[in-house]
Amino acid sequence: MTGAVADPQSANTIRAVVDTILPSAEGRTGGVELGADQHAVEQLDKYLPGFPDMVAALFDAFASDERTGASFTDLSPQERGNVLRAMASDESQDVREALDSVTIFALGGAYSEWSARGETPPRPRVWDAIGYPGPSEGYPEYRRGI
Repeated sequence: MTGAVADPQSANTIRAVVDTILPSAEGRTGGVELGADQHAVEQLDKYLPGFPDMVAALFDAFASDERTGASFTDLSPQERGNVLRAMASDESQDVREALDSVTIFALGGAYSEWSARGETPPRPRVWDAIGYPGPSEGYPEYRRGI
């Protein structure tokens, strides 16, 4: 991870969350293989230094509710899904926003140009898989005369 400051266990927890949200399936690359977990940790830390550790602690607290004494990484895929559903329906907006922040940054890491870093031009493989043609160049003639 470049520039991200997160405890290794926190990074592992976020990796497990990303793997739950964006798993590999039927020959398709998952979020962890695309490095979306790294993107999530980096962006969470840019948003608020130390936030990856706080978010990971929250996932672990909810995991312990699912199975006493367990961390999020200890849970089965089904139990992890239960934790994410519990967090998504929690009365606390802060809990829902913590889940949303990891989800948004994971999706951004998987489906944006970020996942194609190092490729020229940067075109993520997932774009072709979902039929996305890429960013539009827009209509330059529209802006003429403005």
